[in-house]
Amino acid sequence: MRRLGDFFTNLTQRFLPDPMALACLLTLGVFAVALLFPQDQSVSDKAFGARTVLLGGMWLDAIWNKGFLTFALQMCLVLLTGFGLAKAPLSRRILTRIASIPQTNRGAVMLIAAVSSVGCWINWGFGLILAGVLASELRGQFKRRGTSCQYALIVAAAYAGMMIWHGGLSGSAPLKIASEGMMVKTGSGADEMSTLISPITIDRTLLGGRNLLLTAGLFVAIPMFFGLLAHPTGGQIESDEELAGGTDDSEAPPNAATGSSRTLASVINESPALPWLIGGLIFLGLYQQVSHARLGNVDAGWLNAIARSVNLNSVNSLFLALGLLLHGNLMSYLRAVASGGTAIVGIVIQFPLYSGVQGLMTGAGLAAAISNGFVEASQIFAQMFNVPVESTFPMATLMSAGIVNFFVPSGGGQWIVQGPIMCGAAHELHFSLERTVMAIAYGDQLTNMVQPFWAIPLMGMTKVNAREFMGYCALLMLVAIPIFALAVVL
Repeated sequence: MRRLGDFFTNLTQRFLPDPMALACLLTLGVFAVALLFPQDQSVSDKAFGARTVLLGGMWLDAIWNKGFLTFALQMCLVLLTGFGLAKAPLSRRILTRIASIPQTNRGAVMLIAAVSSVGCWINWGFGLILAGVLASELRGQFKRRGTSCQYALIVAAAYAGMMIWHGGLSGSAPLKIASEGMMVKTGSGADEMSTLISPITIDRTLLGGRNLLLTAGLFVAIPMFFGLLAHPTGGQIESDEELAGGTDDSEAPPNAATGSSRTLASVINESPALPWLIGGLIFLGLYQQVSHARLGNVDAGWLNAIARSVNLNSVNSLFLALGLLLHGNLMSYLRAVASGGTAIVGIVIQFPLYSGVQGLMTGAGLAAAISNGFVEASQIFAQMFNVPVESTFPMATLMSAGIVNFFVPSGGGQWIVQGPIMCGAAHELHFSLERTVMAIAYGDQLTNMVQPFWAIPLMGMTKVNAREFMGYCALLMLVAIPIFALAVVL
């Protein structure tokens, strides 16, 4: 298994470009396909020159999409507030204690994989930042011991939780259909009609027995997989520490006034009252949101209400409040947050490019064409092998979701594009809608292992380039494909 891991890592090191270059290549590739083979009637009816201009405007508008820019800012805040929380004195002691548990390289890799898996199941943003911070702390522990570690493999294990997230409590597709239901179109031509699909509660999707069984298996299998890839002890292999920039854990001295004089400004800056007041206000707001979520279903209990309230905004709010409280004064907190400033560069530059790719995929009808193509393929294969289409449709849904995810990596964005098509087909085929929703979710999370979009924040935290660790993730995806296939087919 270690040889396979090394093989795939060598491939990505040789052939996988930098994530920024990959985003540019995807942009140009999707633009070319949309220009030559548009699937939307309003685009294909245009002359070549007019079509080029139309797609250029479509791409530029999508880059500055307000929803995606909001999402990019949320991701930046996930990182910055995460840094602020992680560098608080109490947090650092806890992280140091946890990071000191594994005494071998293999133990460190398995620990980070388990933390990432559980954390991303709770909330993908929480899991990613927690695993990234812990990965950096593990590296520091090995460095202080004077032993080497497979840091690239540790970072890969930290990213592995993104193969669980869409089946977890923050999964976009299951939560969207649970709260809003869906309007789908069935039939064709004169017989086409709109059908409203009623909301599907999460006890039939995220908390259903099939998904919980798969998730429990992944909780065990992912750490074991990375354990097989790891060398038993760090000291037996060459260190991967050169992959990461040196991390300076020292904090700048407090910005206190010199001598015995203290100004009003310095007293305010260092006052513990402001962090406590702002933190208390945030907790008050979070309590109100959970209470409001519970009003819709009093019998569901507080745990369900909390799960329904967890999103990027609530995670950022919680990180901000805890960071302020644990630092005790504003200046200490701002210094900690500033240490993560360079980590957001990739998000600021690359996320708009992916928004443009998503806009082209949607506007030119490419994402819909992929989904419809797989629906038709499932029917053709069912006829060829004389089996019910219900046997081929789940696998077609999984595969189409995996492909669409590579170009539309946002789970929510993919659901908007693909959900109505696949659920409409499932409705016509009288196939289980909840299984269709989860097949879309599984396809999305599966190909996260070869799409470095979500690794951008992790790279910022760990200073490790995607091509150094994505090979391990690609191997994990290949191993997991038959597992997810069985989960949607059986």
